[in-house]
Amino acid sequence: MIIIAASKAGGFFMQPKYIFFDCMETIVDLYELPSRSDYAAWAYYNSGVEDLWSDFDEFLSHYIKARENLFRKYASENEYDFYERIKLTVDYNDKIEEKNKRGITQKLYQHYWITYRSKCYIESGKKEALEELSKTYRLAIVSNFKMKGGIEELLTRAGVRNLFDFLLISIDYGWLKPYKGIYQEAMIQAVCLPEEIIFVGDDYENDYMTPRSLGMKAILYDPRNHYSEENSVTQFSMLKNKIENIASE
Repeated sequence: MIIIAASKAGGFFMQPKYIFFDCMETIVDLYELPSRSDYAAWAYYNSGVEDLWSDFDEFLSHYIKARENLFRKYASENEYDFYERIKLTVDYNDKIEEKNKRGITQKLYQHYWITYRSKCYIESGKKEALEELSKTYRLAIVSNFKMKGGIEELLTRAGVRNLFDFLLISIDYGWLKPYKGIYQEAMIQAVCLPEEIIFVGDDYENDYMTPRSLGMKAILYDPRNHYSEENSVTQFSMLKNKIENIASE
């Protein structure tokens, strides 16, 4: 049902039905923001298979070659599983016998995920804000992520998965934000119009400009206050009031 209410100016506006959230660095934070080489290090160090490379620099060179190969293989807005990057990294090591490559790939991939997961957390204030918002609005996640089931696991471990009606993640959909199809698919799953959605996230293009171009309203989560957008917040505790203000415009 579409709810239309009178505005203070005597016109009409559509009440928000859904709040779509980005996930990483919006809801889920990392204790340390990784560099590109850190992702390789998280797979390599303490994996138990380090001795298959002469040192980390050799592993990193194979990892970078794999990343560049996949960049050429896929369109800029196509998503692929991080497993594929690790698999190519292993394939480039001529010292590894073919029969052992699958097992080594799985070991590196699993170790990477354990390391990555250990660096993730959700601030208690964010949990409280999400719980409060869920009393009034329906919530969903629309996020980029390269590991199947990863976002689901992070939210479940943090005790907030139940607050979201659905998760639409790039690795499952096959395309990355800001590809417009992923936002349109989210609207289909939500069964609502763009005017009934407010998008919240930390990425200026993915979570603010693109949703607005599709007719949604958006709030930029900007904890470091890098932008001067009117519809931005630096803390999750500010979201409820900002959403109410946007809804009544």
